[in-house]
Amino acid sequence: MVTSIDLYYKTEWKSKCSSNEKSFLASWQGLSLFSHSMLVVFLPFYAFTTYCILKKTPRTMDSVKFVLLNAHCWSCYCDILVCSLITPYFFFPTMSGFPVGLLRVLGVPTSVQTLIGIVSLLFMATSVVALFENRSNCIPNNRFRITKQRTRFFYYLLICTAIIGYIIPPFCYIPEQESAKWFLLQTIPCPTEEFFYTDVFVWTIDKFWHNYIWMTTGSMILIIFSQIIFYAICCIYYLYFSTAVIISPKTRKYQRSFFLGTVAQAVVPLLLLLIPAISVILLIYFEYYNQALNNSCALSVSFHGFASTIIITLVHHPYRTFLIKVVTFYRSSGKSKFLSSSWYMKKLI
Repeated sequence: MVTSIDLYYKTEWKSKCSSNEKSFLASWQGLSLFSHSMLVVFLPFYAFTTYCILKKTPRTMDSVKFVLLNAHCWSCYCDILVCSLITPYFFFPTMSGFPVGLLRVLGVPTSVQTLIGIVSLLFMATSVVALFENRSNCIPNNRFRITKQRTRFFYYLLICTAIIGYIIPPFCYIPEQESAKWFLLQTIPCPTEEFFYTDVFVWTIDKFWHNYIWMTTGSMILIIFSQIIFYAICCIYYLYFSTAVIISPKTRKYQRSFFLGTVAQAVVPLLLLLIPAISVILLIYFEYYNQALNNSCALSVSFHGFASTIIITLVHHPYRTFLIKVVTFYRSSGKSKFLSSSWYMKKLI
């Protein structure tokens, strides 16, 4: 049976759009190749940093070991999600797309993958909240400390419940997909050919749910970042300005150093996330369609976890020291092998 989408593809699209030049990056094959290749490069760095946190964390950092590992694991998991498990092929400025990752091969519905992706990214942001809350909680004279484990448990349970709770309603009103795709052609009359021969998932075309998704997601991000800023301000005040000294100068110096490392660990990857986020917002606001740019935004998100991994290794002294030892060991061993081979050659001569 020939549908209206098929008819549009054979008449309008082939006559007006098929001649448009399409870069390899704009195709799903290009997105898949680049994302999977990036993951192959990133994985050794993820493994090395995980080993550092598990095996090279000194006792003086025991209080932060779990939250540091938690934040690192969420960051790496989200990278793997984008690079390999989901690998989203978006059709911005519309709220549609399809995955080209492993979960698609395994038959996981696109709607479920969308839910997993959004929740995972917000949980990753929550792990950064836990990192700053831990730094704030380690300051004895901080009046905003969460001292009871039960209170902390319910605090993070409330955040996680809010994240899952707000995102479920739009999935209860998913439109009929064939008519929704036809509606989207009014906004993007010349999508890539993948739009017609793949199982594209259209999340919503209803203005109410469109506004709901953007407003509630923006509100959740604002709430999460306001908590990060609050704990960061607490740390700055009690470590740099407070005159009520309860800890020794050495301990304060150590806490200042670790706090600055935590800030770097959060800020540098955040700057890398802002570039694709701002790009997507502008694409949607101006209703501009460019598939190569869409795929570039998806790929850019993957650099967040890689940057976070590098920062963790470089800013925290125990891990940096271990990294230097590993690098210099190979250099020195290579140099010693070269010297021994030179000596042996001289003996032969």
